[in-house]
Amino acid sequence: MLEARKAMFSRPSQDNFTLNPYPDERLSRCPFCSNKTGQRKRPLVIHIDPMHLIALNYTCRYCEQCDLLVAHKHEIEHLLYDTLMKLDPSAIGNRYLIMGTVERKVWRELSKRPQTPVETLTQARRFKVHHQELRATRPGWYRDDEEPPIMEPPPSQEWVKDESSRGGQDAENMRY
Repeated sequence: MLEARKAMFSRPSQDNFTLNPYPDERLSRCPFCSNKTGQRKRPLVIHIDPMHLIALNYTCRYCEQCDLLVAHKHEIEHLLYDTLMKLDPSAIGNRYLIMGTVERKVWRELSKRPQTPVETLTQARRFKVHHQELRATRPGWYRDDEEPPIMEPPPSQEWVKDESSRGGQDAENMRY
């Protein structure tokens, strides 16, 4: 197991990363430097509890100045939902972590022939900096001495635990 840990993320780090939890905000400008953003298609490596590792080819917003990839949380969750409906529906709604990226060639190989998590992670690149989810302030007019409140992101619509996956415990409690 120690050898596997040493082998993980043996490639140099690439890109900074953050997640945008607001479905209505498309971020045409970088949240850190305010320069215009472009797009980059990168295969993201995502770990889903308990033991799923998925490489998802996704088009992120990209700031060249900050070397920052911005993924949209609701789009990622929708793609994960569609993927896991086929593989393991019980994993939908579990915690996940976007760990890094893999080369496009590796992603193609993964789509043809699944690999073990250790094999995948040895070919992955960790993010240089993994920023927390973005938070935005409420728009509007505020006095100079007044701080605008932080907008809470909307709850996920698809990436939620299904009530039927709780093993029927709630169904038993609801009987009269």
